[in-house]
Amino acid sequence: MFVFFYECDAQPVKSGVMSREAALNDLAIIRKSMEEVHPGLNRFGQESGFKNTYDFVRQAIERRDSISSIAFFRMVNPLFAKVKCGHLKFFPPMKDFPFYYHQQNILPLIVRFDDQMRLLIVKSIDPAFIGNYIETIDGRDVASVLTILRANMFIDGDIQASADAQIQQYFGAWYADFIQENAVFELVLKDSSGLGKQVTVNGIATDDWKKLNDTFKDLPAENALTFKNDSVAYLRIAHFYATSNKAFVKFLNESFEAIDQKKVQQLIIDVRGNEGGNDVLGKELYARIARNEFRYYDHIEVVARHKKDITYRRLAHIPNFAGLATLFIKKQKDGRLFWKKHQNLGSHLPKKNAYKGDVTFLVDGLSYSVTSEFLAVAKSESRGKFIGTESGGAYAGNNSGTFIILKLPGSKFDVGLPVAAYYSAVKPAQIPARGIIPDVQVLPTTTDLLRGEDAVLNFVLQQLNATTSNF
Repeated sequence: MFVFFYECDAQPVKSGVMSREAALNDLAIIRKSMEEVHPGLNRFGQESGFKNTYDFVRQAIERRDSISSIAFFRMVNPLFAKVKCGHLKFFPPMKDFPFYYHQQNILPLIVRFDDQMRLLIVKSIDPAFIGNYIETIDGRDVASVLTILRANMFIDGDIQASADAQIQQYFGAWYADFIQENAVFELVLKDSSGLGKQVTVNGIATDDWKKLNDTFKDLPAENALTFKNDSVAYLRIAHFYATSNKAFVKFLNESFEAIDQKKVQQLIIDVRGNEGGNDVLGKELYARIARNEFRYYDHIEVVARHKKDITYRRLAHIPNFAGLATLFIKKQKDGRLFWKKHQNLGSHLPKKNAYKGDVTFLVDGLSYSVTSEFLAVAKSESRGKFIGTESGGAYAGNNSGTFIILKLPGSKFDVGLPVAAYYSAVKPAQIPARGIIPDVQVLPTTTDLLRGEDAVLNFVLQQLNATTSNF
């Protein structure tokens, strides 16, 4: 339980303090609301782990007279992570996600994992740090830092690739939220030759961290189609949203018309870093590469049908359409509640002139939500090769859709509870708690990261250049 309660008495930032009774009340509200609202509390057999951790947290709070907001956050966040739902939201009153604490003193580094899972500094306020690996921070070795951070990441199932992708994405913020105590950092760094050195660095403000982060871009941020040569098309899908669904569909129509005119033999669809958007658009994309009639969602399940089913509804923001939505919830013979109104349910036909050639999917731990639904159907239908790392979202589906936002009265923290469990229409998973496993795992080397090389895309292009058939 070290991960949950290590140094919870520390108060590294000026923060509110609440009584033991207020904290226990918030905790009780959390458990009751999770049981009444969350549709996937035992989707991966995780309910017992959640309840056991809940008891540990409750006992820890009972042993004190009061608790600071940051200590409460650090204690309860891993409890939420035990639900194994990447769409679950828990945060204090926030100024700038996910920079909750130490906003003026963030670790002034941008890091990435290399192919040996070492934490490499790729950007820094001090250029001399670039190319070094982090060994310790404030006396804590990097392995124990990562253990704590992984226990705090909201991920679907047991997908460590998702946790690690999130950690490297906002490492400075997560360190500040869950571990940091001071405004100055004592680091031990090691260079490529194995030579270590100890350095002291001052923290920087959130806005300055973001500017530093902007100097290191992993992937194109917008949807676009390009042609690598006359036979290879590269379709970058950075997100599944647009100014409107029509705008996204227009982009797809124009892209696949161009692909058809070019007589493309190999299509690369890059959804790395794509954390989702509008779920209908994932199905729209798949319909443009489908070879046969297909199903996308198998069913959608809920556990709360009416507002009156929610004990703490007075503390919750519930969408205005919730009352009307109950008309589309049908009780099954076994008592389960299914949501019956969604465009992705039922059977679907390929779009006219859908691309029928070879497809390669580029995927990573941030390929999540709508993106993982799209990838799951493509994987189940054996539609192409998957290259990169395991997807961030679970192969079997996720818990998402509409959210109920709960305001905890003691801590004033917000809890976002997804109300629908989406089950993808896919062949059964060998390991239900995992994502889409790539056919070939490709990780960037230190050299790739420091040179700004795209190791995954380069690997695929080399293979396609070597042969025009499957690889």
